Amino acid sequence: MTMLRVRDLGVRFGGLVALSGVSLDLNRGEILGLIGPNGAGKTTLFNCVSGLIQPSEGSIVFEGRSLRFAAPDERARRGIARTFQNLQLWESMTVQENLQVPMDAVGKRNTLSDALGLPLSHYAERAAAERARAILHVLELDGYGSRLAGDLPAGIQRRVEIGRALAMRPKLVLLDEPAAGLDAGETERLASLLRTVRDRFHVSMLLVDHDMSLVMKVCDYIYVLDFGKVLARGRPGDVRSDRKVIAAYLGEATPELVESTEEPPVVVTAEEPKRLPAPRANGHRPATNGNPLLEVSGLAAGYGHLEVIRDVTLTVGAGEVVACIGANGAGKTTTLRAISGVIRARSGRVAFDGNNIIGSSPERIARMGLAHIPEGRGLFPSMSVEDTLRLATDSTGAKVKLEAAYEVFPRLKQRRHQAVGTLSGGEQQMVAMARAVLAQPRLLMIDEMSQGLAPTIVRQLFQMIDVFKQQGTAVLLVEQFVESALAVADRAYVFEHGTIAHEASADELRRDRNLISGSYLGSTAGEASTIQVAANGNGNGHKPHPELMEIVSMRVPAEVKRALEERAEREGRPVGALALELLAEVKP
Repeated sequence: MTMLRVRDLGVRFGGLVALSGVSLDLNRGEILGLIGPNGAGKTTLFNCVSGLIQPSEGSIVFEGRSLRFAAPDERARRGIARTFQNLQLWESMTVQENLQVPMDAVGKRNTLSDALGLPLSHYAERAAAERARAILHVLELDGYGSRLAGDLPAGIQRRVEIGRALAMRPKLVLLDEPAAGLDAGETERLASLLRTVRDRFHVSMLLVDHDMSLVMKVCDYIYVLDFGKVLARGRPGDVRSDRKVIAAYLGEATPELVESTEEPPVVVTAEEPKRLPAPRANGHRPATNGNPLLEVSGLAAGYGHLEVIRDVTLTVGAGEVVACIGANGAGKTTTLRAISGVIRARSGRVAFDGNNIIGSSPERIARMGLAHIPEGRGLFPSMSVEDTLRLATDSTGAKVKLEAAYEVFPRLKQRRHQAVGTLSGGEQQMVAMARAVLAQPRLLMIDEMSQGLAPTIVRQLFQMIDVFKQQGTAVLLVEQFVESALAVADRAYVFEHGTIAHEASADELRRDRNLISGSYLGSTAGEASTIQVAANGNGNGHKPHPELMEIVSMRVPAEVKRALEERAEREGRPVGALALELLAEVKP
């Protein structure tokens, strides 16, 4: 029987459609992957299953019972456990105590029986300790049970987080970015452990992760979301080679989704490029010929105990456009934040125009001529367009007429008294770029300019990169629309697992699509892994006779069931009928 069944799920946040008509099935005993580019709706769907978000429409059924009105704690009691992308361990407690606390929460112990020292409490305590030790053994954490969770490296803490989920004796584990912050070796080990956990504890898993090397190796079946809809589904090898999936990750338009994501056209350039204000020198000597404007070497940074990037080395020349590409979670955004001073670098050197800016405040770095448009645009939604642009001139200390921005983005002049939060996504991105225009930077760093926008809007906004380039402003661009980024860039760096894996000219990378798609979508287990991925299935797209399907699901393993269903779907036949036919051919 299908363990988790999602049908026609829809989620709306005001006027924003996060999910629309999403359906999926997860079989008992399988690991199901959920992937997609930024803004695809993965986290929203994940939170609907875990109970953190109530869907606007559709149904979620777990083991034949609806989860429509079940609170998160009720779902946990029914057998659904989850991990978190941001580690949620009790740092002042030992690893074993972190595992025993949830056991007490779902067990039969209570304060009165503990105070009276009743035999039931002693038995429950010993049983919890034994189960915790068994979980730690499977996760290869035997030597960490008595250590404080907060003192452990990120890779070990990730395993403790999984162990704590297993402590609740779940039937389904929701894994939220378990490979976040792990290097390639740690990710490879995690993939092996997840398969071991599935087999030893007989649990199913729903995995959301940006690390395609993990997803492709460990998952039995994968669903791909894009713009809140199911774009593709299938086995890892099929998904990795699907042209629609590659187009979604590399930023190409897909006909299935363009109609539902269109915005009004955004005109940002005329036949001849608008003249931008000249970049400011800000009292610093200009970069000399042959010397890079920005030079980063050995950079490492992260958040809390989590080291996200390590040994990042890159350069940007004056007037050069450089793209940073790679899968989500590879460290691109963290690199930009460390360069601009938003987060403090742990080691390495960042030199801008020959001056070491490690440890400098973001305000000082901005005044030197380095502007940063962060992911999400960093705007104040209640402020008007005009007031937002005035803030840019105030922060840099140089008064520039707002007409300079309005000449480049004529639509903003029409919207100048309108609150930024009421603008379309494309118009909000125009405000963020106009703010950078007024700051007159020598280097502009743009993080995910295309996020949440339709491909047609993205193409128009990319015209502005050409305008910046023609006016002599250097650009360091982090972008998921790879084809568009490489079309305007001179060079590009490919990020993988928190470091730079490849560097080449943009033209060279555009010709090598295998390298790019491999970086985003990883490799399947059959290509480069000793982990064998089963060929299984779960119905997805056809409706077999329920009574016959119930018999098949109870009599065969999940991988055999998936294979039967895929064959039945290809042949247009009921699964039960196919199973009976195959059984009839078996000689007694």
